[in-house]
Amino acid sequence: MIILDGKNISEFGFEVEPGHEDPITPNMERKTLAIPGRPGLWDFGSEIREKPFSFPIKIMDRFHDNMQQAYNELVAFLFDEYGQPREIKMVREYEPDKFYMVKVVQQMIPERPAEDGTLNLPFVADDSYKYSNVFADEVTWGSEEITFEYHYLLGHESLGGSVNITSPQILNLSVEGLAVQPIFEIEGSANNLTISCGKYSFALPNFTNTSWSIDFEKYVVFKNGEDTMIEIRKFYLMPGDNQVRINGNNINIDMRIKFRDKYN
Repeated sequence: MIILDGKNISEFGFEVEPGHEDPITPNMERKTLAIPGRPGLWDFGSEIREKPFSFPIKIMDRFHDNMQQAYNELVAFLFDEYGQPREIKMVREYEPDKFYMVKVVQQMIPERPAEDGTLNLPFVADDSYKYSNVFADEVTWGSEEITFEYHYLLGHESLGGSVNITSPQILNLSVEGLAVQPIFEIEGSANNLTISCGKYSFALPNFTNTSWSIDFEKYVVFKNGEDTMIEIRKFYLMPGDNQVRINGNNINIDMRIKFRDKYN
């Protein structure tokens, strides 16, 4: 079973057949250089590429006009209003806590035997990583969305949403999977506000009754909803336990640290 933008593929009248392709690693391109007189190759590492998927699906119906209607509805769902393949959130039944963003990657040609129709559903994830269905600070006891089908450890430590900060302090955060680039959402007032974690840090100019969104994945800073010219460098939360340090003067802010756990 696959779920596409919250819809089970069965809602279109199809079922996933055995034998689908669901690779556990993406395509990779090695960067090497052969140097005359030197044995072997000089290795410059590998570049991560896309991750392809292929799902054989079947519809059981003896009436081919019904089949064609199901195909039409599926195609309309997979393409946008301009007739282009659109990005879709894909969740697999055997890993319900994670998703990929995928799109159709090639032509689909159905086979039309007497009483059923079969079709190969080819997807590609240009971003080959999979992500948690929820933001890390939503992993809390009592969550109605996170069930025991999810694979989070009970020790996954989060802030549980926005935190009020009125003095310098340290916040403890846990990250599963890979290093992530968070979004800091800050509202309030502070002078000389500096936030750091390990070797990474950033600072904001003095502000009063201001809303900030600092997105380290997109390298953009918004002030009161408007883009700014403030330049930011890399800021990562590493796998495992992280200590986020908040320093400054006259601090009175509400802060949320947003990220989805990220996996190969």
